[in-house]
Amino acid sequence: MAITLEKLCENAEERYNLKLIAGKGGLKNAIRWVHMVEDSEVPNFLHGNELIFTTGIAKLDTADKILEFVKGLQRHSAVGVVMNLGPYIKKVPKNVID
Repeated sequence: MAITLEKLCENAEERYNLKLIAGKGGLKNAIRWVHMVEDSEVPNFLHGNELIFTTGIAKLDTADKILEFVKGLQRHSAVGVVMNLGPYIKKVPKNVID
């Protein structure tokens, strides 16, 4: 049985301090696999429907780099991305949210 983003997100805000900021229309999508991705070349190896977690440690330190990273995930049909805000990614840029 597959799990959907919606099911995974049900208690994530309270339990893990996660906040959904974009992609509400995709919550019914099934997650096939989960990956930690820190390199902008990795999306080339995705098969589709993966949920991606990243800290941005691999130099995702500008809005342009984050946008290109997310576009690569989208091109390879990732189901979603969870970004850890902290020392590497300070905030999710508006152009990425859009």
